[in-house]
Amino acid sequence: MHSYEEILLFLEETSNDYKRENQYFDILHDETSSLRIKKTRSDEIIINNNQSGFVGRTFIGKWKEIAFNDISDLELIKTKLPKSSEHDSIMKKNGGWKLNKEVIPQIDPQNINIEDKIEKVREIYQYLKNYDERIVNPIIVYTEDLSSRIFVNNEGCNLRQIIPRTRVFIQPIAKEGSIIDFDYYSAGGEIGFEIFDNIENKLEKIAQNSLDMLKAKHSLSGKFPIILDPDMTGLIAHESFGHGLEADQVLRDRSYLKNLINKKVASDLCNIYDAPNIENELGSYFFDDEGIKSGKNFLVKNGILQDFIHNRITASILGSEAKGNGRRESYAHSLNVRMSNTYFEPGDNTLEEMISEIKNGVLLCRGYFGMEDPLGGGLQVTSKKGYQIENGEKTKLLKSITLSGSVLELLKSINAISKDNLSLKPGMCGKGYEDFVPVTSGGSFIRVEKALISPG
Repeated sequence: MHSYEEILLFLEETSNDYKRENQYFDILHDETSSLRIKKTRSDEIIINNNQSGFVGRTFIGKWKEIAFNDISDLELIKTKLPKSSEHDSIMKKNGGWKLNKEVIPQIDPQNINIEDKIEKVREIYQYLKNYDERIVNPIIVYTEDLSSRIFVNNEGCNLRQIIPRTRVFIQPIAKEGSIIDFDYYSAGGEIGFEIFDNIENKLEKIAQNSLDMLKAKHSLSGKFPIILDPDMTGLIAHESFGHGLEADQVLRDRSYLKNLINKKVASDLCNIYDAPNIENELGSYFFDDEGIKSGKNFLVKNGILQDFIHNRITASILGSEAKGNGRRESYAHSLNVRMSNTYFEPGDNTLEEMISEIKNGVLLCRGYFGMEDPLGGGLQVTSKKGYQIENGEKTKLLKSITLSGSVLELLKSINAISKDNLSLKPGMCGKGYEDFVPVTSGGSFIRVEKALISPG
């Protein structure tokens, strides 16, 4: 096994063969170890995976790249990736920088025996199973990843980041008579095994939330004033709105937002960001897989669309600035424009004020499903539960609720945003049905004047 210094030297020597005056070149070393433990009534699944490899690429009017597993195959780059003698005027120069940084968790999962990790999952399962006989199938999923990436290019980038990520998902399925329902809990971030410290004292509430769903009523159907909790706000920011902002979609004429830069797309109250530089969130990192320093992309300011989400080439073509959104699932996957931490900025209202001004409406909680429609701008997202609002008070617990319509109509109808602290929910996002990367999304509570809802 080669040391970081040895790998870096090899990558720099390879990069030096490609002159930036004529073409852009970069090379990425990706090493990831991952563990997934899932326990249900019928299964206990343990998947341990390690992978390591390299991907080199160059831009000569179009991308050419090669991926391989072993460092001894670095010579293949020189034979597979051509050198250009013509200056490339498309790819904007970004200047080199250096970084060697590691996120240190409080409790490093690498120092915990796998048997102890399995036992922790079993303990949670057993607690929920014993809590109430109506909890018939507790589903517990624990995942951890340790990602190490080294990046070098011919602009002078010399970068390394080591990032641990853990997630816990808990779904206690409850049954009473013929009724089956559940709530769920999800947590994750750039943290270690200490993730369980924040969960153990919440297990009773997690169990009771699922049991409460057995008595939940069906939602109203029609157009009503609604409030979205941060989970649902995040679904809007990411699924409904964010995918239409990905600049590769814009260049393919597959975005309903293509011609709306500097135009009104939302209420004056709305400020929306994508920011991979937030500390310790699941979708955070120090640099993307193109060596761009992660930054804060102001997507919507006071309702006006400011920018798209870019990688190096889309930013070059559209005359914008890349903020760190060129991402790969691994060295063996393609690089695409991808979101990171996408969210609505908190506002000025309290949740109590927002509820008190609604005579008959619905609060949608716990985002559960979202469908992207970057071409048409359609909206379809589902909450796992909600509450009816009657005469300014939160009343009946409701089963899942589907919100549909037009993304822009909903954004323009926002008339209040709560000042609660920013809340982000961890998840995984695919480009289509593959190439998954860790992300988060959220915000605070937002209120919409009227929107179309129906039982989910």
